[in-house]
Amino acid sequence: MAREIGLNTLAYMHRFADSKVEQKEILQEIKGMGFPIVEVRREYILSGKTEMKEIAQRASASGLKVFYSVPAELFTAGVLNAQMGNYFEEASLMGAVQLKVTLGEFRGFTAKLTEEVRQLLTAYPIRLTIENDQSAEKGSPAVLMGFIAEARKASLDIGLTFDTGNFIYIDSDPFVAAKEMRDAVTYIHIKNVAVTENGITLSGLESGLVDMRRLLSLFPDSVPASIEYPCGVGDEATKTIIADYKKIRSW
Repeated sequence: MAREIGLNTLAYMHRFADSKVEQKEILQEIKGMGFPIVEVRREYILSGKTEMKEIAQRASASGLKVFYSVPAELFTAGVLNAQMGNYFEEASLMGAVQLKVTLGEFRGFTAKLTEEVRQLLTAYPIRLTIENDQSAEKGSPAVLMGFIAEARKASLDIGLTFDTGNFIYIDSDPFVAAKEMRDAVTYIHIKNVAVTENGITLSGLESGLVDMRRLLSLFPDSVPASIEYPCGVGDEATKTIIADYKKIRSW
């Protein structure tokens, strides 16, 4: 089975910044390129729940599977983020099948915390996945796999999103991380980075530090992955997205 490749709307970052285009307006274009998955970003939603409902309608009509990316942490000072229920409701409004956040400050599962998380996972038929962020304290392989071990012990079905570029920010080898985390990864963010005089910056698919083709080969084809990096301005973005999508599918 070929790996499903999706598109995170970060690819259109410059279009959103320049003209305030709503994400719902590009769904047909994304489907037309051949993507089966769109990952909607919460920070790009301009019209709240009205837009979310329209995203659900248009995605359904286009046959697109919706993932939801939220720039928030699951835990704050060891307790469940009070907004998680709202994020799940938003994901549900969009017909999303997956919700992604980062870990935050996890200090172990108490009986109360376990039940709170279980209630969310039971109330919504939406996969919860945790992404490695750009901090060693919250996004290292050891920290994330420690969390997964506790989640599994508590019978909580939670997966990991493997961001291929973020490990560079914490001086962690993404290939070593892939081998350590492989068993728990349910989603991949394809993002490459380069080191410049200004520090670590996002790069093109094959112009960065990470051999993306080799890295992706370490994961089963059943694990979906999405392009998650700015692809340029105007028509340049569309051309880059199409070219990179074809290249990834050929691997």
